[in-house]
This record gives sequence, C-alpha cells and structure tokens, in this order.
Amino acid sequence: MDRFIPSLQTMIKGSAASVAGGAALAAGLLYYGQGFLIYPSGFPQGSRQSVAKPMEYNMIYHDVTLQTPDNLKIRAYLMLQREDVPNTQGAYAQPHLHWKSKRKEEGKSAKTTSSSAKAEKEDADVQEGEVEGIAIDPEMSDHDREIATSRPTVLIFHANAGNLGHRLPLARLFYDQMRCNVFMLSYRGYGLSEGSPSEKGLRTDAQAALDFVLEHPLLKETPIIIFGQSIGGAVSIDLASRNPDAIHALILENTFTSIPDLIPTVMPYLSSVSFLCHQVWPSSTSIAKIPPSTPILMISGLQDELVPPSHMKRLWEIVCSQGGLEGVDEVEVLPEPGEEFGGKLGQRKPERTVESKGVEDDVEKSKEKAQDREWRKVRRGVKWWLEFNEGMHNSTCIYREYWREVAAFIKQYTSVTRPSS
Repeated sequence: MDRFIPSLQTMIKGSAASVAGGAALAAGLLYYGQGFLIYPSGFPQGSRQSVAKPMEYNMIYHDVTLQTPDNLKIRAYLMLQREDVPNTQGAYAQPHLHWKSKRKEEGKSAKTTSSSAKAEKEDADVQEGEVEGIAIDPEMSDHDREIATSRPTVLIFHANAGNLGHRLPLARLFYDQMRCNVFMLSYRGYGLSEGSPSEKGLRTDAQAALDFVLEHPLLKETPIIIFGQSIGGAVSIDLASRNPDAIHALILENTFTSIPDLIPTVMPYLSSVSFLCHQVWPSSTSIAKIPPSTPILMISGLQDELVPPSHMKRLWEIVCSQGGLEGVDEVEVLPEPGEEFGGKLGQRKPERTVESKGVEDDVEKSKEKAQDREWRKVRRGVKWWLEFNEGMHNSTCIYREYWREVAAFIKQYTSVTRPSS
C-alpha cells in the first residue's frame, strides 16, 4: 500500500516543480507577450483593416502618411480650421500628403548613399495620388488660411486599442465646438500604419507627428495642445518632456505612472516577474521634466477598472509639487447653478422645475448639493484637476462636464483670437 502513497519528499519536489514551472510560464508570458498585452492593436476586430474617415463626421481633411526615421509609414489625419465648418454634404478629402522625417533613426548613424540613389528611394516612397512634403490645398482661401493660423492645434494620441478612426467623434468636438486644428495618428502597428507597436516605436511616431506640425506653414506658430487618453497619456507626457519649448499645454485622461506600477493591479498573476517588463513608460519620472509653467488638465474616472485612479492622483501630486506653485492654493471649483448634474453626451438634460430653480439659486444649498454631484474639479495655478465619480476607463469622456472643462482650459491657455470676416 505504501508504494501507492507518494512520500512527503516527492510531494515537495512536485510542488516545487509546479511553482517553478508556473513562475517560468509567467516570466515568459510577460517578457515575450507584453507587446500583445500592452498594445492590443487588433481589438476590436477589424481595427487593422477598417479605419473611418473624417469625411464621415463632416470634417474636411488631409490623409497624411508620415515616414519615420526608421522608414515606417504611419497614417494620420489633419483637419485645418476654416471660416465655415462644412455641413453634411460639404466635407471632402484634400490632397494626400506624404511627409518624410529629417531625423536620424535613434541609435543609428546616417547611411552613406549616393545622392541619386537616395533621390530614387525617396521618389519610390511616394505613392501614386500622394503629394510629397507639406502642401496646402489650393482651394483653401487666404481667409481660411488665416483662420487656421489663428487657432490652437490639438495633437491627439489615442488609447491602446482601436485606431484613429475610433477617436473621430472626439476630434469632431475639438474641431467643431472648440474650433481647433486637429492632427491625429494611428501608432505603428495600429490601423493602416506599418510596423509593430513598442515603447520606442510609439515615441518615434509621436515625435514625427510633432515635427510635422512644427514644419507645417499654417500650424508651426500655433499653440500646440496634446490630448492623450490611457497609453496616449503616457505618449503625451513623454513627448512633452522631450520637447518642453514646443508644447503649450497637456490634457491627460486616465493614464498611469508606469507599466510596471500597473502590473500588480491589471495582471496580478505577473506581479512577481514585473521586473521583466521592458515596456516601461515611466510617466511619473517624465512628467517631472515638464516645465512647471506648462498648463496641464488631468481628468480621472474614479471607477476606472483598468488604471487605478491612484495613478492619476500620484501624477497630480507630482506636478503640484514642482517649483513655481509655492503659495498657490488648491481651489475647488463649484458648479454654476444648474450644472451639478451635467449628464452624458446624447442625454437630454432634465428640465428645471420652479422648486429646483429655487434650490439651485440658493448658494448654500447649491454647495450642499454639490457634494452629491457626478464630478469634482480643483485648480492650482495652471494645473487643473477633474474627476468623475462614475467614470470608467472608456466612459469618462462621455460626460458633458468633461468637454465643458476641456473647452474652458483651451480658452484659458491659448491666447489666440479668430480674425474678423
């Protein structure tokens, strides 16, 4: 009978082998599979094949191909401001632009090729129907060009799933409601862009996008605002930290302090091997390099199921601890009468009754009611904070107050005026 019962020593050896095997599996999953885990570019299904166009959202646009220093083609959209935003029938596509970065690939020296061979290669990169370099639509009037140069430019960096087409409704709000120029891209390995995503690659793509804007004759003198959601927030922080003189302001939503910091909550089974994570995105370090004078709006959903709200709070603490804010108090901004419950986009606002008007017009009762509102916002100098009690990772941006605050922030920190007709 004893021969059928495993000895204690055998059981210990078997358990140790199982633990070691599990640890090895976790280590392999994190080290080799983190690209797929962090950058699910194929989700939702069809994201690598089908990309919506701005024309579908009534925006006149340029389809842009950015050729990066490592010779990948990154797809982007450019929407320039003009006097009249088109109606449903008025949107159209402007010439497709092919722009090539003049930067050297990071970590590599320039290749020695003859000028003729180099010219032939560059010509081959430009496809039929594309215009090389930056061209302005000849049909764009001088007045519309003046409008574009007078408005802020928003660079949009999207979250880690989908493609730039999925963010066109947000781009439309910047374009139509706030009258901003908009430039947005699909990172490498996303949408119709070439390559595979990585931290180094996304940093390269973001820099190429900024360089394009800085070379554009209508945009190079405009205030540049970066808008980043989730991993797009990490991209935004990194780009601003490396280009402090080029970035006018940042808007960050539901982003994280770093990927290794995120692993214990998002993938707790990999916590023991988080040191193997080579996709770092050290936002808590990078954000401290952004000048204290740079306006930053941080927006957090307190029910975020992917990025713990504590990450956004930690980033807020870092920017508020920078020099330049000594003696500047943190001020809570109470809602205007009737704004306690702003609701979500697409929802009808509740009608105000005679009774509710009386409550809202009473300052003290309005303050009491503010404790139960769906959002809370505070400001400390040029640093703004907005949080939503019920905001989740992908639903924070659907609240009306979100876009009211974004519009107020852009208006406050972009000293541009629209030319008269």
